[in-house]
Amino acid sequence: MKNSSRLIFPLLALSSALLLSAPAMSAEDKKAEAPATATASVKPAAPAAAPKPSFTIPDPVAVVNGKSISKADFDQYAQQLRGKAKVDTPEASQSLIDQLVMEELLVQEAEKEKLADDPQVKQQLQMLQRSVLASTVVRRMLSENTPSDDAIKKEYETAVAAMKGKEYKASHILVDSEDKAKEIIVELKKGGSFAELAKTKSSDSSAANGGDLGWFTPSMMVPPFAQAVAKMEKGKYSETPVQTPFGWHVILLEDVRDATPPSLDELKPQIAQMLQSRTVNDYLGKLKSGAKIEVKEVKVDEVKPAAEPAK
Repeated sequence: MKNSSRLIFPLLALSSALLLSAPAMSAEDKKAEAPATATASVKPAAPAAAPKPSFTIPDPVAVVNGKSISKADFDQYAQQLRGKAKVDTPEASQSLIDQLVMEELLVQEAEKEKLADDPQVKQQLQMLQRSVLASTVVRRMLSENTPSDDAIKKEYETAVAAMKGKEYKASHILVDSEDKAKEIIVELKKGGSFAELAKTKSSDSSAANGGDLGWFTPSMMVPPFAQAVAKMEKGKYSETPVQTPFGWHVILLEDVRDATPPSLDELKPQIAQMLQSRTVNDYLGKLKSGAKIEVKEVKVDEVKPAAEPAK
């Protein structure tokens, strides 16, 4: 019945990378015994959290067949994982080093097989280089153009102004014909319970809840339903069946209130991303307008009719 529509801010995917994920590393904390208490009313003190052990990443972190893997390589690899693997314990850091060792072994094997000279590998490396360079340009440009709090607030106020309106709380009974809907209206006029009629006669999934649709905005409903609700008086049911693509409805309008928009704090991350997306689009448009570009037309081959099978 519901046709959900929410405020969505477009996001721009800048690049993607295939990364090895580190195995989860965890250690079970030892539970301290609760001290004996003099009386039952005194609660035992909570055990103090064990301090994390200090550790140092060596440089190099490993040497594989004479080839060193530097601490800088380790740091870069950890940064690329972007939170997919923690390196805040000696065990987790060691696991990441083990991955780098395995990767180095595979790289050395690829060098033995001269895979860098393979045409397909060369093309993949070139594409990867292009992607890294392009995403780096965008990332640096965004770091110099972080959305200000004033810009975010202004965008929020614009969005909230567009969201002003009413929210409705209603129930409905959905049937497959106008006659059935009219029969239900007759029963309601005789004092029938809307909720009970919904449970026994409605074909909608809301029937089990007495036809309750909860709170919704007009944009969340198909137009005929939303238009009918907007004209109704609170506490009344529709005395004329309402037709939508789903069937025929008898609607009970229970309550009306002013729509409450999300707070600035709730929308701030989405607005910031939207403004960044807009900044990127403007930047790309500026690059494009200042460049000499010749786009070749895609040629569409003529589709030949299939030959008729021999009789």
